[in-house]
Amino acid sequence: MLVNAMNKKLGMTAEELRAIPLLRSMSNDQLAQVASLFEPAKAAKGTTLFEIGDPAQALYLLVEGEVTLHRTDEETHRLTGPAIIGELGALTGLCRNSRAVIGQEAKIWEIKGELLLELFVDQPELALRFEQSLLEMAGDKIQRDQLRLIDMRTNLIRTQKAMKQMRDFLLESEDTIVSEKLHGVLDTLIRQNRRVNYRVEPPPALTATARVAKGKNNPVMEISRSHVSYKCDGTLPPKQGDRVTGVLNLSGPEVPFSGKVLRTVKSRVDVELDLLMDEYVVLLEGYLTRIQMLDFLV
Repeated sequence: MLVNAMNKKLGMTAEELRAIPLLRSMSNDQLAQVASLFEPAKAAKGTTLFEIGDPAQALYLLVEGEVTLHRTDEETHRLTGPAIIGELGALTGLCRNSRAVIGQEAKIWEIKGELLLELFVDQPELALRFEQSLLEMAGDKIQRDQLRLIDMRTNLIRTQKAMKQMRDFLLESEDTIVSEKLHGVLDTLIRQNRRVNYRVEPPPALTATARVAKGKNNPVMEISRSHVSYKCDGTLPPKQGDRVTGVLNLSGPEVPFSGKVLRTVKSRVDVELDLLMDEYVVLLEGYLTRIQMLDFLV
């Protein structure tokens, strides 16, 4: 009875639902329980399902039609049914990192994240199967991301070597107006692409703060060995070109710093750090390594 009701409501059989990785390990009865929580979502052509930065409050089941996901880096993905959309965000409280637009008339169902969590409390076995599938999907995503990062890093190293060869060639050649400008551009790009300049965002488990002068602790938004960006809360932020000094708290270790303000955008302050003493370089690199290990699958 439950399976028939599920098929009638969603227009999908249990076998079709299990073709979706997130639902593959569920029994017929468990699928029916999850299906009972689905409600129809607005799915007119051109409708925006969610925007970048929206709080993720629901996951969606695309049964028919097409949904296009747009990223801030102009990357797009076209999804066709059957497919689950936004499951990680809905269950973790993360904000959306893409914009979902319905490309043609579609049939879409949604489950509020809070309702699904309530079901998990009542049905621990169902929750365990759901969690195992979610972890498998997350593991697969991380592995694919690592392969892409390896390719990107290899291309970056190759590009760095080529730019250094071009810079050396320009140094050995007769000076011209063009060669002088090109040398400056190449030298700047080579410095910017050094690994020590890669910035990371402190995760909730490893927060960092910047206390400037005698001010309060400001949350660090991004940090690298050569730069730090922090949110200036409650005080007038410094201006571009100003010099700042303060202390970085790196989830325990404290590192005194000074530097030049590159830019201030609203309450965000970007600072180019002066050279640190060796003992503080070790502390900062240790902190950056701890953050990077959160993205490393071993």
